[in-house]
Amino acid sequence: MLTCKNSNAQVGQKDFSDVVSEWKKDTLPKPNTDLLVGKTYYSLLPVIGYAPANGFLIGGAISLSRRFGQSPTNLSSGMLNFQVTTKNQFIVNARSKIYMPGNKWFFQGDWRLMLFTQPTYGLGINNSEFNKMHIYVNNLDQEEDSLAEPMNFKLIRFYEEGTRKLGESHIYAGLGIMIDQHFGIEDLRLDTIVGSPTYYITNHYKYSDTNSYNPVQYGNNGIKFTLLTDTRDNISNCYKGYYASISLVTNVKIGNNSKSSMQFMYDARYYLGISSRNPRHVLAFWSYGSFMLNNNKVPYLALPSIGWDTYNRSGRGFIQGRFRGLNMVYNEAEYRFPISKNGLFGGVIYVNATTASNYTKKLFDKTAFGRGAGVRLQLDKRARTNLTVDIGLGADRATAIYFNLQEAF
Repeated sequence: MLTCKNSNAQVGQKDFSDVVSEWKKDTLPKPNTDLLVGKTYYSLLPVIGYAPANGFLIGGAISLSRRFGQSPTNLSSGMLNFQVTTKNQFIVNARSKIYMPGNKWFFQGDWRLMLFTQPTYGLGINNSEFNKMHIYVNNLDQEEDSLAEPMNFKLIRFYEEGTRKLGESHIYAGLGIMIDQHFGIEDLRLDTIVGSPTYYITNHYKYSDTNSYNPVQYGNNGIKFTLLTDTRDNISNCYKGYYASISLVTNVKIGNNSKSSMQFMYDARYYLGISSRNPRHVLAFWSYGSFMLNNNKVPYLALPSIGWDTYNRSGRGFIQGRFRGLNMVYNEAEYRFPISKNGLFGGVIYVNATTASNYTKKLFDKTAFGRGAGVRLQLDKRARTNLTVDIGLGADRATAIYFNLQEAF
């Protein structure tokens, strides 16, 4: 079996499996701490809970890591999540970032099947009317907000991108596809009967009618051209390096429920180690944006929105979909640090800022800020996989709790 030098594990570091072995007084020899080429490392997180928006739910998450070639081949990462709820919701997410041997090719995927319920709040940065603490669990709503417009919908998403390394540089170029199909859309607050005591035109219906979209079913079918650079030492939990990509997405009209349009997107991440003694002291920065070109339009639920990035990690402190816009810019800064000397426990503190435009407000006319802190439990020191628990506070006095595998970005 080929092996490669492991820069991830540190002398004296422990993970959850070490604790279990000590508790069981296991005297068997410890496995090789090097990351083996061709071996898959995985961590499991069962999910059992309750939320008013979902009812009782059960599911799980699995984090996968694998090195497909000898060094300097980067570690590849995958994440599979599934949930079923007593409110007939069914959620399956499969996300991947795969480096082929020698890092010659880099593939990124985001596949989803969702039978979902979620409120929307219109376009731009609008304020909530809460006058008391409001709690979310993993971005899912827990209480009624007077600005919320509840919706049911089904979503099939297929994003897949392949980029090729250019020479011996860290630059990649390639193509991808971005397909979102929303159907079975139910706008639960909508009442179009004039004079009815419950007459109400939702933001989703108004936007769909203005831009000639069927408010019950629509799609977005994009061809993505990407240029990116990547020097991260580990994509699941980076100690140093950077990632930056720019993409031009050409959406193609297919059938009667989609339109042609163009979007520009960017994603930039930078990781700065600030300790020569312990690499787990890291300042991490993330910025991404999405912009419509030539006044084109995409369907309402396909507009950029917090919490709808690949791993649903943006906008900690707010419900998923709380801010949506014709254009959007999101920024986040996080300090990551060890808590225990053996590396088993760590912590983070973070702040984020979101700005989104609508028909009357431009980007940066108004900004929503969030902040929070979290703890980390190291599940696999070789792959640097952490169980993460974060608490976020939003500008509208919302409080959110997050349980995940791998870092937020």
